[in-house]
Amino acid sequence: MYSLNNNLQVEKKVSHVNTSNGIAWSPDDTYLYFIDTPTKKVVRFHYDIHTGVISNPTDVIIFPENEGLPDGMTIDVEGCLWIAHWGGSKITRWNPLTGEQILSIPIPALYVTSCTFGGPNLTDLYITTARTRMTDAELKQYPHAGGIFRIQMNVKGCPTYSFRHETIGAETL
Repeated sequence: MYSLNNNLQVEKKVSHVNTSNGIAWSPDDTYLYFIDTPTKKVVRFHYDIHTGVISNPTDVIIFPENEGLPDGMTIDVEGCLWIAHWGGSKITRWNPLTGEQILSIPIPALYVTSCTFGGPNLTDLYITTARTRMTDAELKQYPHAGGIFRIQMNVKGCPTYSFRHETIGAETL
């Protein structure tokens, strides 16, 4: 995993990553959560927002067998992680402090790829899916594969971050 700092310098943060997917920061910016899909876990790092230094990696969620692989991820204002299940046909909500799965939402697609909050109040959960490498039988079972779904939630998502650099002129989303 790499970071691009304000001086436009690239810095390696984590070595030996296979498939970098989900990444999220805690609402108070003290933790960074990261998914390397084949490991089937979410790792939490202490995060220093002023320096960008990450430290103390800790496995906080171990993905259950037979539920697919952890793919994309987002976080809500309560600090809970929402994780897409590649090959698992669902989105799940987790408490990263306890490692407990709180909620499971079935999605009518085999390969659920990512999720993010949006809408005027950040209460719409947008979910992306894939249609790749599916057999004819799977396509028949999951005709909505490859679609984008929206679910109205009772919890608000955290706003996204934008890169800030004086010569690029990026604005907050």
